[in-house]
Amino acid sequence: MILIYNIIALLLSPFFALWLLVYVILVPEKRSVILQRLGFGLKIPHPPKSKTLWIHALSVGEITSASLLVKQLHHRKSESTTIVFSTTTISGYQLAERLITPYCDALIYYPLDFLPVVRFFQTTIKPDLYIQIETDFWPNLLRCLASAGTTLLLFNGRISHRSMQLYQRFSFFFAPIFDTFSLLCMQTESDVRKMVKLGVAIDKTRTLGNLKFGRENPNGEASSQLCSPLPANNLYVFAGSTHADEEAQILDAFIRLLETTEKKCHLVVAPRKISRSEEVIDLVRERDFSFTRFSSNELHDSHVTIIDTIGDLPTLYRYADISFIGGSLVDEGGHNPLEATRTGSPVLFGPHMDDFSEISQDLLECGAALLVKNSSELFKSLRLLVENESKRHEMGEKALIFSTGHDHVIADHLELINRYL
Repeated sequence: MILIYNIIALLLSPFFALWLLVYVILVPEKRSVILQRLGFGLKIPHPPKSKTLWIHALSVGEITSASLLVKQLHHRKSESTTIVFSTTTISGYQLAERLITPYCDALIYYPLDFLPVVRFFQTTIKPDLYIQIETDFWPNLLRCLASAGTTLLLFNGRISHRSMQLYQRFSFFFAPIFDTFSLLCMQTESDVRKMVKLGVAIDKTRTLGNLKFGRENPNGEASSQLCSPLPANNLYVFAGSTHADEEAQILDAFIRLLETTEKKCHLVVAPRKISRSEEVIDLVRERDFSFTRFSSNELHDSHVTIIDTIGDLPTLYRYADISFIGGSLVDEGGHNPLEATRTGSPVLFGPHMDDFSEISQDLLECGAALLVKNSSELFKSLRLLVENESKRHEMGEKALIFSTGHDHVIADHLELINRYL
């Protein structure tokens, strides 16, 4: 498989090189990124420490998952281990500069998967241990690292329904990739069963839970004691990681909520892609809502705040009285509800939580979540929780209990790393 992959890559390389040239000319802001992904300017601190750890997280979501783990690793192993952190996207790199750079020795872009490039990265970094967060499987780099004696671990692994179909259809391609890992640590038992179904040996899999269960300070301040960056004296309804065709349904439900309650409510909308912020603002304007851009750092009374910055949503969830999980009213597989539940917020989500089916079902069963199928049901659930304070607090407490029951997740991952470093 790897031979065929590289023959195809070699045959296509002239066309790819031409495409890259045109791309960096037309999109100059990507020029530096492409050069770095080819290895230009790659620098690792010298002299090296006794061990080198390379952690890779594809983009914003994976970096958020990995941030507390990296911080804990820094506190425990900074004297003995060089920590190199890589990401693929510009938005991911910008977030990693804020969350990760204080706790790692080098932040780099992930290499393009050409043999000369990945060999250069491998010989420059010389990692003893490589940890991949969730996804971004590229055969040349993984095989190159494994051949050089690097131990490869997958953390926070998960397999959505769509990914499962892809992996099964192209099993000849993905099976050798999975085999390069010494251990595939999955979020749930369901994910482990899917890996085994794909042909991975059961002894190469483990259920270690979701890294997003990790909390910076489980016994820290309550949100009510903190100075809110949002308009004061409101009940905050959060809609996180929303998608196209979803914000309109949320806004329409919020209109009905304001028309039927005397409580003062404020809607916080965080589109999954901040590039869509202006599109969301147009929807807000069409409904005659006043709004604030979070990036403006202005505090004034308004109906809606648009989160148009990268990486702030997980921190802001601490102010949420009610949280709706985006990507679930439309067929996008949903998003991780744990960022909301670990702050003690009751959660609502639509019928399309396929990517987080086990967690969402657990939340429904323990009474921390409500399922809404459309805008009308979203309005009814919002009104229930806004008007019924005891119900809202009861669900929030159950959400917090659910999350604190998994506080061991970071410690379990650190214990595993200790076996290899």
